[in-house]
Amino acid sequence: MITEQLQQLVSDSLVKAGLEFKGKILIEKPADKSHGDFSTPIALQMAREIGKNPREVATQIVNGVEKGEIVESIDIAGPGFINFRLSKQVLEGQILEVKKRKEKFGRGGSLKGKKIMIEFAHPNTHKAFHIGHLRNISLGESLVRIIKSQGAKVFRANYQGDIGLHVAKCLWGYSQSAEKIGDDATPQQKAEFLGKVYAVGGKAFEADEQARAEIYAINKKIYAHDPEIMPLWEKTRKWSLEYFDYIYKRLGTHFDRLFFESEVFELGRSLVEKFKAKGVFEDSQEAVIFPGEKYGLHNRVFITKDGNPTYEAKEMGLAKLEREAFKFDKNIHVVANEQADYLKVTFKAMDFLFPGILQKQFHLSYGMVNLTTGKMSSRTGDVITAESLIGEAREKIGAIVAESKLTAEEKELATEKVAVGAIKFMMLFANAKGDIAFDINKAVKLDGDSGPYLQYAFARISSITSKVKSKNKPNFGAFNEADWNLTRCLNMFEYTIAKAAEELSPHGLAHYLLELASEFSKWYAVNTVKDAEGGLKAARLTLIKAVAQVLKNGLELMGIEVVEKM
Repeated sequence: MITEQLQQLVSDSLVKAGLEFKGKILIEKPADKSHGDFSTPIALQMAREIGKNPREVATQIVNGVEKGEIVESIDIAGPGFINFRLSKQVLEGQILEVKKRKEKFGRGGSLKGKKIMIEFAHPNTHKAFHIGHLRNISLGESLVRIIKSQGAKVFRANYQGDIGLHVAKCLWGYSQSAEKIGDDATPQQKAEFLGKVYAVGGKAFEADEQARAEIYAINKKIYAHDPEIMPLWEKTRKWSLEYFDYIYKRLGTHFDRLFFESEVFELGRSLVEKFKAKGVFEDSQEAVIFPGEKYGLHNRVFITKDGNPTYEAKEMGLAKLEREAFKFDKNIHVVANEQADYLKVTFKAMDFLFPGILQKQFHLSYGMVNLTTGKMSSRTGDVITAESLIGEAREKIGAIVAESKLTAEEKELATEKVAVGAIKFMMLFANAKGDIAFDINKAVKLDGDSGPYLQYAFARISSITSKVKSKNKPNFGAFNEADWNLTRCLNMFEYTIAKAAEELSPHGLAHYLLELASEFSKWYAVNTVKDAEGGLKAARLTLIKAVAQVLKNGLELMGIEVVEKM
Protein backbone atom coordinates (compact mmCIF):
# COMPACT_ATOMS: atom_id res chain seq x y z
CA MET A 1 0.00 0.00 0.00
CA ILE A 2 1.17 3.58 -0.70
CA THR A 3 1.08 4.56 2.98
CA GLU A 4 3.53 1.78 3.81
CA GLN A 5 5.91 3.00 1.12
CA LEU A 6 5.73 6.54 2.52
CA GLN A 7 6.39 5.23 6.03
CA GLN A 8 9.51 3.52 4.72
CA LEU A 9 10.72 6.74 3.04
CA VAL A 10 10.34 8.64 6.32
CA SER A 11 11.98 5.84 8.29
CA ASP A 12 14.99 5.80 5.94
CA SER A 13 15.29 9.58 6.22
CA LEU A 14 15.29 9.40 10.03
CA VAL A 15 18.21 6.97 9.90
CA LYS A 16 20.15 9.31 7.59
CA ALA A 17 19.51 12.25 9.91
CA GLY A 18 20.58 10.27 12.97
CA LEU A 19 17.11 10.62 14.50
CA GLU A 20 15.32 7.89 16.40
CA PHE A 21 11.53 7.51 16.63
CA LYS A 22 10.10 4.52 18.49
CA GLY A 23 6.42 5.12 17.75
CA LYS A 24 4.35 4.37 14.68
CA ILE A 25 4.93 6.72 11.75
CA LEU A 26 1.48 8.11 11.05
CA ILE A 27 0.55 8.72 7.43
CA GLU A 28 -2.74 10.58 7.16
CA LYS A 29 -5.02 12.26 4.67
CA PRO A 30 -4.68 16.08 4.91
CA ALA A 31 -7.84 17.95 5.87
CA ASP A 32 -7.30 20.17 2.84
CA LYS A 33 -6.53 18.16 -0.32
CA SER A 34 -4.65 21.14 -1.80
CA HIS A 35 -1.93 20.36 0.76
CA GLY A 36 -1.13 17.08 -0.97
CA ASP A 37 -2.14 13.44 -1.06
CA PHE A 38 -0.78 12.40 2.34
CA SER A 39 0.70 14.03 5.42
CA THR A 40 2.65 13.03 8.51
CA PRO A 41 2.81 14.81 11.90
CA ILE A 42 6.00 12.99 12.89
CA ALA A 43 8.06 16.19 13.21
CA LEU A 44 5.61 17.59 15.78
CA GLN A 45 5.70 14.32 17.71
CA MET A 46 9.51 14.14 17.73
CA ALA A 47 10.02 17.83 18.54
CA ARG A 48 8.43 17.35 21.94
CA GLU A 49 10.73 14.43 22.70
CA ILE A 50 14.04 15.96 21.57
CA GLY A 51 13.33 19.59 22.47
CA LYS A 52 13.66 21.06 18.99
CA ASN A 53 11.50 23.32 16.84
CA PRO A 54 9.06 21.14 14.83
CA ARG A 55 9.82 22.89 11.53
CA GLU A 56 13.54 22.32 12.09
CA VAL A 57 12.90 18.60 12.61
CA ALA A 58 10.62 18.55 9.57
CA THR A 59 13.34 20.15 7.45
CA GLN A 60 15.85 17.47 8.51
CA ILE A 61 13.40 14.73 7.55
CA VAL A 62 12.41 16.29 4.22
CA ASN A 63 16.05 16.83 3.22
CA GLY A 64 16.72 13.13 3.70
CA VAL A 65 13.75 11.80 1.74
CA GLU A 66 14.58 10.31 -1.64
CA LYS A 67 11.65 11.14 -3.88
CA GLY A 68 12.38 8.45 -6.42
CA GLU A 69 9.35 7.16 -8.30
CA ILE A 70 6.87 7.61 -5.45
CA VAL A 71 6.83 11.29 -4.52
CA GLU A 72 6.45 14.22 -6.88
CA SER A 73 6.92 16.89 -4.23
CA ILE A 74 7.30 17.33 -0.46
CA ASP A 75 6.67 20.47 1.54
CA ILE A 76 6.34 21.60 5.13
CA ALA A 77 3.11 23.25 6.25
CA GLY A 78 1.98 25.04 9.39
CA PRO A 79 3.87 24.20 12.58
CA GLY A 80 5.67 21.25 10.98
CA PHE A 81 3.38 18.93 9.03
CA ILE A 82 5.14 17.16 6.16
CA ASN A 83 2.97 16.89 3.05
CA PHE A 84 3.53 14.46 0.18
CA ARG A 85 2.24 14.78 -3.35
CA LEU A 86 2.40 11.47 -5.19
CA SER A 87 4.02 11.11 -8.60
CA LYS A 88 1.88 10.55 -11.67
CA GLN A 89 3.70 7.29 -12.17
CA VAL A 90 2.36 6.01 -8.85
CA LEU A 91 -1.14 7.26 -9.64
CA GLU A 92 -1.07 5.53 -13.02
CA GLY A 93 0.03 2.37 -11.24
CA GLN A 94 -3.01 2.60 -8.95
CA ILE A 95 -5.39 2.69 -11.93
CA LEU A 96 -3.75 -0.43 -13.34
CA GLU A 97 -3.81 -2.09 -9.91
CA VAL A 98 -7.59 -1.65 -9.75
CA LYS A 99 -7.87 -3.13 -13.24
CA LYS A 100 -5.75 -6.10 -12.20
CA ARG A 101 -7.27 -6.87 -8.79
CA LYS A 102 -10.88 -5.92 -9.60
CA GLU A 103 -13.16 -6.91 -6.68
CA LYS A 104 -10.11 -7.68 -4.55
CA PHE A 105 -8.83 -4.11 -4.74
CA GLY A 106 -8.96 -2.53 -1.29
CA ARG A 107 -8.23 -5.73 0.57
CA GLY A 108 -5.27 -5.59 2.92
CA GLY A 109 -3.45 -7.59 5.56
CA SER A 110 -3.44 -5.32 8.61
CA LEU A 111 -5.65 -7.79 10.53
CA LYS A 112 -4.25 -11.01 9.09
CA GLY A 113 -4.28 -13.79 11.67
CA LYS A 114 -6.79 -12.05 13.94
CA LYS A 115 -9.98 -13.83 14.99
CA ILE A 116 -12.81 -11.40 15.59
CA MET A 117 -16.38 -12.07 16.65
CA ILE A 118 -18.95 -9.42 15.77
CA GLU A 119 -22.19 -9.71 17.71
CA PHE A 120 -24.94 -7.68 16.12
CA ALA A 121 -28.65 -7.47 15.16
CA HIS A 122 -30.09 -8.55 18.57
CA PRO A 123 -33.81 -8.42 17.76
CA ASN A 124 -36.28 -9.74 20.31
CA THR A 125 -38.82 -12.27 19.17
CA HIS A 126 -42.48 -11.35 19.69
CA LYS A 127 -41.76 -7.64 19.05
CA ALA A 128 -41.68 -5.33 16.06
CA PHE A 129 -38.47 -5.35 14.00
CA HIS A 130 -37.99 -1.59 13.81
CA ILE A 131 -35.67 0.93 12.18
CA GLY A 132 -33.32 0.86 15.16
CA HIS A 133 -32.59 -2.77 14.24
CA LEU A 134 -31.85 -1.60 10.71
CA ARG A 135 -29.12 0.67 12.02
CA ASN A 136 -27.63 -2.10 14.13
CA ILE A 137 -27.62 -4.57 11.24
CA SER A 138 -26.26 -1.99 8.79
CA LEU A 139 -23.37 -1.24 11.14
CA GLY A 140 -22.66 -4.86 12.01
CA GLU A 141 -22.80 -6.14 8.45
CA SER A 142 -20.55 -3.36 7.17
CA LEU A 143 -18.02 -3.95 9.96
CA VAL A 144 -17.95 -7.66 9.21
CA ARG A 145 -17.10 -6.95 5.58
CA ILE A 146 -14.55 -4.21 6.29
CA ILE A 147 -12.70 -6.19 8.95
CA LYS A 148 -12.74 -9.34 6.83
CA SER A 149 -11.30 -7.34 3.92
CA GLN A 150 -8.22 -6.65 6.02
CA GLY A 151 -7.42 -10.31 6.53
CA ALA A 152 -9.20 -11.17 9.78
CA LYS A 153 -11.24 -14.31 10.31
CA VAL A 154 -14.68 -13.06 11.33
CA PHE A 155 -17.45 -14.88 13.20
CA ARG A 156 -20.97 -13.47 12.87
CA ALA A 157 -22.94 -13.80 16.12
CA ASN A 158 -26.50 -12.78 16.92
CA TYR A 159 -28.00 -12.84 20.44
CA GLN A 160 -31.79 -12.87 20.23
CA GLY A 161 -34.18 -12.42 23.14
CA ASP A 162 -36.82 -15.14 23.03
CA ILE A 163 -37.85 -15.17 26.70
CA GLY A 164 -38.59 -12.43 29.19
CA LEU A 165 -41.34 -10.03 30.08
CA HIS A 166 -41.64 -8.77 26.50
CA VAL A 167 -42.68 -12.28 25.41
CA ALA A 168 -45.25 -12.50 28.21
CA LYS A 169 -46.74 -9.14 27.10
CA CYS A 170 -47.05 -10.42 23.55
CA LEU A 171 -48.69 -13.71 24.58
CA TRP A 172 -51.12 -11.85 26.86
CA GLY A 173 -52.00 -9.53 23.98
CA TYR A 174 -52.41 -12.57 21.72
CA SER A 175 -54.89 -14.10 24.17
CA GLN A 176 -56.91 -10.88 24.25
CA SER A 177 -56.98 -10.34 20.50
CA ALA A 178 -60.14 -11.01 18.51
CA GLU A 179 -57.98 -11.12 15.39
CA LYS A 180 -56.24 -14.43 14.76
CA ILE A 181 -53.72 -15.48 12.16
CA GLY A 182 -52.83 -18.89 10.78
CA ASP A 183 -49.61 -20.69 9.99
CA ASP A 184 -50.29 -20.18 6.30
CA ALA A 185 -49.78 -16.40 6.64
CA THR A 186 -46.60 -14.85 5.25
CA PRO A 187 -43.67 -14.09 7.57
CA GLN A 188 -44.43 -10.37 7.13
CA GLN A 189 -48.07 -10.86 8.19
CA LYS A 190 -47.07 -12.91 11.22
CA ALA A 191 -44.51 -10.31 12.31
CA GLU A 192 -47.01 -7.49 11.89
CA PHE A 193 -49.59 -9.37 13.97
CA LEU A 194 -47.09 -10.07 16.78
CA GLY A 195 -46.08 -6.42 16.81
CA LYS A 196 -49.72 -5.38 17.22
CA VAL A 197 -50.53 -7.76 20.08
CA TYR A 198 -47.23 -6.91 21.80
CA ALA A 199 -48.21 -3.23 21.76
CA VAL A 200 -51.58 -4.19 23.29
CA GLY A 201 -49.82 -6.11 26.04
CA GLY A 202 -47.32 -3.33 26.62
CA LYS A 203 -50.01 -0.70 27.10
CA ALA A 204 -52.07 -2.95 29.36
CA PHE A 205 -49.03 -3.73 31.51
CA GLU A 206 -48.54 -0.01 32.17
CA ALA A 207 -52.19 0.90 32.74
CA ASP A 208 -54.00 -2.13 34.18
CA GLU A 209 -53.02 -3.76 37.47
CA GLN A 210 -54.94 -6.96 36.71
CA ALA A 211 -53.31 -7.26 33.28
CA ARG A 212 -49.90 -6.67 34.86
CA ALA A 213 -50.45 -9.54 37.30
CA GLU A 214 -51.57 -11.84 34.49
CA ILE A 215 -48.53 -10.94 32.39
CA TYR A 216 -46.20 -11.67 35.32
CA ALA A 217 -47.92 -15.04 35.71
CA ILE A 218 -47.37 -15.85 32.03
CA ASN A 219 -43.71 -14.89 32.38
CA LYS A 220 -43.28 -17.33 35.27
CA LYS A 221 -44.93 -20.09 33.25
CA ILE A 222 -42.52 -19.51 30.36
CA TYR A 223 -39.48 -19.77 32.61
CA ALA A 224 -40.95 -22.88 34.25
CA HIS A 225 -41.69 -24.47 30.85
CA ASP A 226 -45.32 -24.82 31.84
CA PRO A 227 -47.08 -27.07 29.26
CA GLU A 228 -50.07 -24.74 29.38
CA ILE A 229 -48.13 -21.87 27.73
CA MET A 230 -45.24 -23.56 25.90
CA PRO A 231 -47.12 -24.56 22.69
CA LEU A 232 -48.14 -20.92 22.14
CA TRP A 233 -44.62 -19.71 22.98
CA GLU A 234 -43.09 -22.18 20.54
CA LYS A 235 -45.53 -21.32 17.75
CA THR A 236 -45.13 -17.55 18.05
CA ARG A 237 -41.36 -17.83 18.53
CA LYS A 238 -41.20 -19.78 15.27
CA TRP A 239 -43.20 -17.02 13.58
CA SER A 240 -40.69 -14.40 14.70
CA LEU A 241 -37.72 -16.46 13.59
CA GLU A 242 -39.29 -17.05 10.18
CA TYR A 243 -39.60 -13.31 9.76
CA PHE A 244 -36.03 -12.74 10.95
CA ASP A 245 -34.77 -15.22 8.33
CA TYR A 246 -36.73 -13.33 5.68
CA ILE A 247 -35.54 -9.83 6.69
CA TYR A 248 -31.90 -10.93 7.16
CA LYS A 249 -31.89 -12.32 3.61
CA ARG A 250 -33.52 -9.16 2.29
CA LEU A 251 -30.86 -7.05 3.99
CA GLY A 252 -28.03 -9.25 2.72
CA THR A 253 -26.87 -10.51 6.08
CA HIS A 254 -26.43 -13.91 7.72
CA PHE A 255 -24.96 -15.39 10.89
CA ASP A 256 -22.60 -18.19 11.84
CA ARG A 257 -24.42 -18.80 15.12
CA LEU A 258 -27.70 -17.65 16.61
CA PHE A 259 -27.67 -17.45 20.42
CA PHE A 260 -30.90 -17.25 22.41
CA GLU A 261 -31.81 -16.10 25.90
CA SER A 262 -33.71 -19.35 26.35
CA GLU A 263 -30.45 -21.32 26.09
CA VAL A 264 -28.40 -19.16 28.46
CA PHE A 265 -30.72 -18.25 31.34
CA GLU A 266 -30.22 -21.53 33.29
CA LEU A 267 -26.52 -21.57 32.42
CA GLY A 268 -26.16 -17.96 33.53
CA ARG A 269 -27.90 -18.61 36.83
CA SER A 270 -25.71 -21.64 37.58
CA LEU A 271 -22.53 -19.69 36.80
CA VAL A 272 -23.57 -16.84 39.10
CA GLU A 273 -24.38 -19.29 41.91
CA LYS A 274 -21.07 -21.08 41.38
CA PHE A 275 -19.03 -17.89 41.53
CA LYS A 276 -21.05 -16.46 44.39
CA ALA A 277 -19.51 -19.25 46.45
CA LYS A 278 -16.10 -17.91 45.35
CA GLY A 279 -16.92 -14.35 46.43
CA VAL A 280 -17.45 -12.81 42.98
CA PHE A 281 -21.16 -12.21 43.57
CA GLU A 282 -22.89 -11.30 46.82
CA ASP A 283 -26.28 -11.62 48.50
CA SER A 284 -28.09 -8.31 48.88
CA GLN A 285 -31.71 -7.76 49.99
CA GLU A 286 -32.65 -11.35 49.05
CA ALA A 287 -31.14 -10.94 45.57
CA VAL A 288 -27.69 -11.75 44.18
CA ILE A 289 -25.63 -8.81 42.93
CA PHE A 290 -22.27 -8.11 41.40
CA PRO A 291 -20.63 -5.45 43.64
CA GLY A 292 -19.51 -3.16 40.85
CA GLU A 293 -18.91 -0.28 43.26
CA LYS A 294 -15.77 -2.08 44.43
CA TYR A 295 -14.35 -1.54 40.95
CA GLY A 296 -15.46 2.02 40.28
CA LEU A 297 -18.66 0.89 38.56
CA HIS A 298 -22.12 0.31 40.05
CA ASN A 299 -23.85 -2.64 41.65
CA ARG A 300 -26.26 -4.66 39.53
CA VAL A 301 -28.69 -7.47 40.29
CA PHE A 302 -27.82 -10.79 38.62
CA ILE A 303 -30.42 -13.03 40.29
CA THR A 304 -33.71 -11.58 41.57
CA LYS A 305 -35.23 -12.34 44.96
CA ASP A 306 -37.54 -14.76 43.10
CA GLY A 307 -34.51 -16.69 41.91
CA ASN A 308 -34.72 -15.59 38.26
CA PRO A 309 -31.57 -14.71 36.32
CA THR A 310 -31.52 -11.15 35.00
CA TYR A 311 -30.18 -10.02 31.64
CA GLU A 312 -26.83 -9.58 33.41
CA ALA A 313 -26.72 -13.23 34.52
CA LYS A 314 -27.70 -14.38 31.04
CA GLU A 315 -24.68 -12.47 29.70
CA MET A 316 -22.47 -14.80 31.76
CA GLY A 317 -23.99 -17.82 30.05
CA LEU A 318 -23.72 -16.15 26.68
CA ALA A 319 -20.02 -15.40 27.25
CA LYS A 320 -19.37 -19.08 27.91
CA LEU A 321 -21.19 -20.21 24.78
CA GLU A 322 -19.51 -17.59 22.60
CA ARG A 323 -16.05 -18.60 23.81
CA GLU A 324 -16.84 -22.22 23.02
CA ALA A 325 -18.20 -21.35 19.57
CA PHE A 326 -15.21 -19.25 18.48
CA LYS A 327 -11.85 -18.62 20.15
CA PHE A 328 -11.79 -14.91 19.46
CA ASP A 329 -9.06 -12.32 19.94
CA LYS A 330 -11.73 -9.62 20.12
CA ASN A 331 -15.49 -9.67 20.54
CA ILE A 332 -17.21 -6.56 19.17
CA HIS A 333 -20.69 -5.97 20.59
CA VAL A 334 -22.78 -3.64 18.41
CA VAL A 335 -25.10 -2.26 21.07
CA ALA A 336 -26.85 1.08 21.65
CA ASN A 337 -25.14 3.89 23.60
CA GLU A 338 -27.60 3.63 26.47
CA GLN A 339 -26.29 0.16 27.37
CA ALA A 340 -22.73 1.39 28.00
CA ASP A 341 -22.85 1.25 31.81
CA TYR A 342 -24.63 -2.11 31.73
CA LEU A 343 -21.89 -3.61 29.55
CA LYS A 344 -19.08 -2.18 31.68
CA VAL A 345 -20.45 -4.09 34.66
CA THR A 346 -21.15 -7.34 32.81
CA PHE A 347 -17.74 -7.28 31.10
CA LYS A 348 -16.06 -6.80 34.49
CA ALA A 349 -18.10 -9.57 36.09
CA MET A 350 -17.40 -12.09 33.34
CA ASP A 351 -13.66 -11.37 33.65
CA PHE A 352 -13.77 -13.09 37.06
CA LEU A 353 -15.46 -16.10 35.48
CA PHE A 354 -13.24 -16.18 32.39
CA PRO A 355 -9.94 -14.43 33.25
CA GLY A 356 -8.56 -12.28 30.42
CA ILE A 357 -11.85 -11.88 28.59
CA LEU A 358 -12.26 -8.22 29.60
CA GLN A 359 -9.40 -7.10 27.34
CA LYS A 360 -11.04 -8.89 24.43
CA GLN A 361 -14.47 -7.27 24.79
CA PHE A 362 -15.34 -4.10 22.90
CA HIS A 363 -18.60 -2.18 22.96
CA LEU A 364 -19.23 -0.52 19.61
CA SER A 365 -21.88 1.93 20.72
CA TYR A 366 -24.33 3.62 18.41
CA GLY A 367 -27.00 6.27 18.73
CA MET A 368 -30.73 5.92 18.41
CA VAL A 369 -32.81 6.39 15.30
CA ASN A 370 -35.43 8.96 16.24
CA LEU A 371 -38.82 9.92 14.93
CA THR A 372 -39.78 13.57 14.64
CA THR A 373 -41.79 13.02 17.84
CA GLY A 374 -38.83 11.55 19.72
CA LYS A 375 -37.66 8.01 20.43
CA MET A 376 -39.45 5.00 19.03
CA SER A 377 -41.34 2.73 21.40
CA SER A 378 -42.64 -0.68 20.40
CA ARG A 379 -44.34 -0.77 23.78
CA THR A 380 -46.79 1.95 22.77
CA GLY A 381 -46.91 1.03 19.10
CA ASP A 382 -45.33 4.36 18.12
CA VAL A 383 -42.76 2.60 16.00
CA ILE A 384 -41.64 2.53 12.38
CA THR A 385 -41.03 -1.07 11.41
CA ALA A 386 -38.27 -2.10 9.04
CA GLU A 387 -40.93 -3.44 6.71
CA SER A 388 -42.84 -0.17 6.52
CA LEU A 389 -39.68 1.91 6.01
CA ILE A 390 -38.43 -0.31 3.18
CA GLY A 391 -41.91 -0.18 1.68
CA GLU A 392 -41.94 3.62 1.76
CA ALA A 393 -38.47 3.78 0.22
CA ARG A 394 -39.57 1.34 -2.50
CA GLU A 395 -42.58 3.50 -3.27
CA LYS A 396 -40.47 6.62 -3.74
CA ILE A 397 -37.72 4.88 -5.70
CA GLY A 398 -40.31 3.03 -7.76
CA ALA A 399 -41.81 6.34 -8.88
CA ILE A 400 -38.39 7.43 -10.17
CA VAL A 401 -37.59 4.10 -11.85
CA ALA A 402 -41.04 3.98 -13.49
CA GLU A 403 -39.96 6.80 -15.82
CA SER A 404 -37.01 4.79 -17.14
CA LYS A 405 -36.91 2.52 -20.17
CA LEU A 406 -36.05 -0.56 -18.10
CA THR A 407 -37.97 -3.81 -18.43
CA ALA A 408 -40.44 -4.71 -15.69
CA GLU A 409 -37.93 -7.20 -14.24
CA GLU A 410 -35.12 -4.61 -14.30
CA LYS A 411 -37.37 -2.03 -12.63
CA GLU A 412 -38.23 -4.42 -9.80
CA LEU A 413 -34.58 -5.34 -9.27
CA ALA A 414 -33.46 -1.70 -9.27
CA THR A 415 -36.28 -0.61 -6.97
CA GLU A 416 -35.44 -3.22 -4.32
CA LYS A 417 -31.66 -2.73 -4.43
CA VAL A 418 -31.84 1.06 -4.44
CA ALA A 419 -34.49 1.22 -1.69
CA VAL A 420 -32.52 -1.04 0.66
CA GLY A 421 -29.28 0.74 -0.28
CA ALA A 422 -30.84 4.13 0.46
CA ILE A 423 -31.76 3.04 3.99
CA LYS A 424 -28.42 1.40 4.72
CA PHE A 425 -26.44 4.41 3.52
CA MET A 426 -28.37 6.78 5.77
CA MET A 427 -27.70 4.46 8.72
CA LEU A 428 -23.95 4.45 7.98
CA PHE A 429 -23.40 8.03 6.83
CA ALA A 430 -23.26 9.52 10.33
CA ASN A 431 -20.75 8.63 13.03
CA ALA A 432 -22.18 5.61 14.84
CA LYS A 433 -22.24 7.21 18.29
CA GLY A 434 -24.54 10.06 17.28
CA ASP A 435 -28.33 9.87 17.15
CA ILE A 436 -29.94 10.27 13.74
CA ALA A 437 -33.33 11.51 12.60
CA PHE A 438 -34.17 9.44 9.55
CA ASP A 439 -35.27 11.55 6.58
CA ILE A 440 -36.76 9.32 3.89
CA ASN A 441 -36.86 12.09 1.30
CA LYS A 442 -33.17 12.79 1.74
CA ALA A 443 -32.37 9.07 1.72
CA VAL A 444 -33.83 8.45 -1.75
CA LYS A 445 -32.46 11.52 -3.56
CA LEU A 446 -30.38 10.83 -6.65
CA ASP A 447 -28.43 14.07 -6.33
CA GLY A 448 -27.49 14.33 -2.67
CA ASP A 449 -25.52 12.62 0.08
CA SER A 450 -27.28 9.32 -0.47
CA GLY A 451 -26.88 5.71 -1.48
CA PRO A 452 -28.93 6.17 -4.67
CA TYR A 453 -26.53 8.94 -5.73
CA LEU A 454 -23.64 6.47 -5.55
CA GLN A 455 -25.61 3.69 -7.24
CA TYR A 456 -26.58 6.14 -9.99
CA ALA A 457 -22.93 7.13 -10.48
CA PHE A 458 -22.03 3.46 -10.93
CA ALA A 459 -24.90 2.93 -13.39
CA ARG A 460 -23.87 6.05 -15.29
CA ILE A 461 -20.31 4.79 -15.74
CA SER A 462 -21.60 1.33 -16.68
CA SER A 463 -23.68 2.93 -19.41
CA ILE A 464 -20.63 4.75 -20.83
CA THR A 465 -18.35 1.72 -20.76
CA SER A 466 -20.99 -0.48 -22.41
CA LYS A 467 -21.18 1.90 -25.38
CA VAL A 468 -17.58 3.12 -25.77
CA LYS A 469 -14.75 0.74 -26.67
CA SER A 470 -11.06 1.16 -27.51
CA LYS A 471 -8.34 -1.17 -28.74
CA ASN A 472 -5.57 1.38 -28.24
CA LYS A 473 -2.91 1.27 -25.56
CA PRO A 474 -3.76 3.68 -22.72
CA ASN A 475 -1.75 6.93 -22.82
CA PHE A 476 -1.98 8.29 -19.28
CA GLY A 477 0.56 10.95 -20.19
CA ALA A 478 -2.19 12.73 -22.15
CA PHE A 479 -4.30 13.20 -19.01
CA ASN A 480 -5.41 16.73 -18.12
CA GLU A 481 -5.82 18.16 -14.62
CA ALA A 482 -9.37 16.79 -14.19
CA ASP A 483 -8.16 13.29 -15.09
CA TRP A 484 -5.41 13.45 -12.48
CA ASN A 485 -7.75 14.91 -9.83
CA LEU A 486 -10.10 11.96 -10.29
CA THR A 487 -7.13 9.58 -10.17
CA ARG A 488 -5.87 11.13 -6.93
CA CYS A 489 -9.27 10.63 -5.36
CA LEU A 490 -9.35 7.02 -6.57
CA ASN A 491 -5.97 6.50 -4.92
CA MET A 492 -7.41 7.11 -1.42
CA PHE A 493 -9.60 3.97 -1.38
CA GLU A 494 -7.11 1.55 0.19
CA TYR A 495 -6.21 4.11 2.87
CA THR A 496 -9.90 4.70 3.63
CA ILE A 497 -10.67 1.00 4.08
CA ALA A 498 -7.66 0.42 6.32
CA LYS A 499 -8.68 3.41 8.45
CA ALA A 500 -12.29 2.21 8.66
CA ALA A 501 -11.07 -1.17 9.90
CA GLU A 502 -8.72 0.45 12.42
CA GLU A 503 -11.38 2.82 13.78
CA LEU A 504 -14.25 0.31 13.49
CA SER A 505 -16.30 2.93 11.71
CA PRO A 506 -17.87 2.68 8.23
CA HIS A 507 -18.91 6.35 8.10
CA GLY A 508 -15.52 7.44 6.70
CA LEU A 509 -16.04 5.05 3.79
CA ALA A 510 -19.47 6.57 3.11
CA HIS A 511 -17.98 10.06 2.94
CA TYR A 512 -15.11 8.89 0.72
CA LEU A 513 -17.47 7.30 -1.81
CA LEU A 514 -19.48 10.52 -1.98
CA GLU A 515 -16.25 12.42 -2.62
CA LEU A 516 -15.29 9.99 -5.40
CA ALA A 517 -18.72 10.22 -7.05
CA SER A 518 -18.60 14.01 -6.80
CA GLU A 519 -15.12 14.09 -8.35
CA PHE A 520 -16.41 11.89 -11.19
CA SER A 521 -19.28 14.35 -11.80
CA LYS A 522 -16.78 17.21 -12.02
CA TRP A 523 -14.65 15.16 -14.37
CA TYR A 524 -17.65 14.26 -16.55
CA ALA A 525 -18.60 17.93 -16.86
CA VAL A 526 -15.30 18.83 -18.56
CA ASN A 527 -14.06 15.60 -20.13
CA THR A 528 -15.23 13.10 -22.70
CA VAL A 529 -14.42 9.49 -23.36
CA LYS A 530 -16.29 8.95 -26.60
CA ASP A 531 -14.69 11.85 -28.47
CA ALA A 532 -11.18 11.49 -27.02
CA GLU A 533 -8.51 10.31 -29.41
CA GLY A 534 -6.46 7.13 -29.46
CA GLY A 535 -4.48 6.45 -26.30
CA LEU A 536 -6.29 9.13 -24.29
CA LYS A 537 -9.63 7.47 -24.99
CA ALA A 538 -8.24 4.13 -23.80
CA ALA A 539 -6.71 5.74 -20.71
CA ARG A 540 -9.98 7.44 -19.76
CA LEU A 541 -11.92 4.23 -20.27
CA THR A 542 -9.47 2.48 -17.95
CA LEU A 543 -9.81 5.29 -15.42
CA ILE A 544 -13.61 5.36 -15.24
CA LYS A 545 -13.78 1.56 -15.16
CA ALA A 546 -11.49 1.78 -12.13
CA VAL A 547 -13.79 4.38 -10.55
CA ALA A 548 -16.79 2.11 -11.13
CA GLN A 549 -14.91 -0.83 -9.61
CA VAL A 550 -14.00 1.17 -6.51
CA LEU A 551 -17.58 2.40 -6.14
CA LYS A 552 -18.78 -1.18 -6.38
CA ASN A 553 -16.16 -2.48 -3.93
CA GLY A 554 -16.87 0.32 -1.47
CA LEU A 555 -20.64 -0.10 -1.62
CA GLU A 556 -20.25 -3.84 -1.17
CA LEU A 557 -18.25 -3.19 2.01
CA MET A 558 -21.22 -1.14 3.20
CA GLY A 559 -23.58 -4.00 2.38
CA ILE A 560 -25.09 -2.14 -0.57
CA GLU A 561 -25.60 -3.68 -4.01
CA VAL A 562 -24.99 -1.81 -7.24
CA VAL A 563 -27.28 -1.76 -10.27
CA GLU A 564 -26.08 -1.71 -13.86
CA LYS A 565 -29.10 0.25 -15.05
CA MET A 566 -31.29 2.89 -13.40
